[in-house]
Amino acid sequence: MSIKSIKLWQVILAFIIWLGTMFLPATVNQEKLGTSFDYRESRENFFYFISHQFPFYSIILALLLLLSIILLYRKARVGKYLAFASLIYYIGFLVVGFPGSIIFNRSLSGNTFEGEAALFLTFYGVGYIVSVIVGCLALLLLYLYSLSRINE
Repeated sequence: MSIKSIKLWQVILAFIIWLGTMFLPATVNQEKLGTSFDYRESRENFFYFISHQFPFYSIILALLLLLSIILLYRKARVGKYLAFASLIYYIGFLVVGFPGSIIFNRSLSGNTFEGEAALFLTFYGVGYIVSVIVGCLALLLLYLYSLSRINE
């Protein structure tokens, strides 16, 4: 797939899938999965997680995405840099920063690194990983689309 072949509908579809995975029940706390299947009672989804536990980071990410989309619509060259910044910010926060802070802070207190990584995966589960990976792919598609849009 070349950069020129990325279409707007592919980016929109990736974002819709990303938002869909964010609202899956129990994508954050797997302990609630065994006790409650009701979405309204559990409140344990990825969107609730990033908007209530990390509102500052979520606002920055939302502003970066909004600015990059507006500037891409106007074909401003800075739009591709903001799309890339949102991708790097998302990876730095949800792929490296948040899991790393939990795993390394707890492993420094005497526990093993492997045990803490397994505990993180058990507590946050596959839903967190799927949502983060789909988000990375959606933001990567936005960045590649921005490169093709600016070069037109």
